[in-house]
Amino acid sequence: MDTFNWLVIGHLVGDWLLQNDWMAQGKKRGLFTAPGLVHYTIYTAAVIMFLWLSPENSTGLGIYLGVGALIFLSHWIIDSTKIVEAWIHIFKQSNISIMRIMVDQTFHILVLAMIAYVILVF
Repeated sequence: MDTFNWLVIGHLVGDWLLQNDWMAQGKKRGLFTAPGLVHYTIYTAAVIMFLWLSPENSTGLGIYLGVGALIFLSHWIIDSTKIVEAWIHIFKQSNISIMRIMVDQTFHILVLAMIAYVILVF
C-alpha cells in the first residue's frame, strides 16, 4: 500500500472507530471544547501512527511534527467551524445529514491527499 492509503486508514480509525458520541456532539459547541480537542488529538495520533506504518515512509521527526500539526489544525478547522455548511449553501446542495457527512469526509481526504503528495515529492 502507498502512503495515501495508510493515511486514509488512519483517518477511518481516528474519525470513525475512535470517536464516541461525547466527542462527536461536543466538538460542535465551539472552537475550544474538551470533546473536540480530545477528538482532534486522538485523530492526529491515529493518522500519524498509520503514516509511520507506511513502508514508503522514510521521513524524519520534523516531518512527523509538521504533518501532525497540519492534520490537527485542518481537522480542527473542518470539524469545529461551519465550513461544511457554508460549502453546501454556496453550492446549493441538499442540507441533509448524508450530504454534510460526505462534504466533511471529502475535505478530510483532500487534506490527506495533499499531505501524501508533499511527503512523496519532498
